Amino acid sequence: MKLAHNGIQLSFDIAGAGPLQFLFVHGLGGDRTHFAPQMEYFARQGRALNAELRGHGESDKPQQAYSIEGFADDLVFLCNRQQITKPIIVGQSMGGNMALEIAARYPDFPAGLVLLDSGVLFPASAGTVFAGYLEGLRGANFADEVRKIVADSCLPTDRCRAHVEQTFLATPQHVLVSTFTSLFPWDVHRARECAQACRVPVLYIEAAHRLADLDRFAELCPQLVTAKAVGSGHFLSLEVPEQINPMIDRFISLYVRRPG
Repeated sequence: MKLAHNGIQLSFDIAGAGPLQFLFVHGLGGDRTHFAPQMEYFARQGRALNAELRGHGESDKPQQAYSIEGFADDLVFLCNRQQITKPIIVGQSMGGNMALEIAARYPDFPAGLVLLDSGVLFPASAGTVFAGYLEGLRGANFADEVRKIVADSCLPTDRCRAHVEQTFLATPQHVLVSTFTSLFPWDVHRARECAQACRVPVLYIEAAHRLADLDRFAELCPQLVTAKAVGSGHFLSLEVPEQINPMIDRFISLYVRRPG
């Protein structure tokens, strides 16, 4: 399905019925296939919307600046138009940043957040690595840099690597560069404020490589619950859904207030 927001066609899937509501948000270079295992699983429990960010998948890919704030606006628009109310927002990587942005700006909107290996409050070591990635994405060897980023993000045992590489390479260079450029300013200027403003339950599931200062996150957001996937790189929604889905189930049963 598609809906136009300010002239930009946004692609999404919607499925299921019931009191629980879900919003799934892929990360940079992804598309809605990154949450296909979760859509199949959670649409049996409630109504689920699996969004494709502008610039990604089958959504429009205009030449413009891309930002966490802009993506968040698109997601709230889609939910409002599809009557998705009080969703549990599940975001992988940068999708988790958007979940926090939404929770801070629209405190009554979500019922809870699940962040899958999101780069929130980056460790100090990430700056140099990410600056190198951005330089490579801007260059003539764009496709090689994309493959390097995906390889660095995956474990050698990850079965999803080829698929992830395919979705990254299908994302235009101008989209990846602009979005990547916005990530560190958001982390510096908004992440702390958003974490502090969040009032709903939050689950953070970490993969193999640490991308967040979880101790600092917990100080800012005392309701934070953390977990770690076993044997998965960054794209854990695809790689180990048999671990991720039950963790989300348990989080909902213990911490998220059900409708009614």
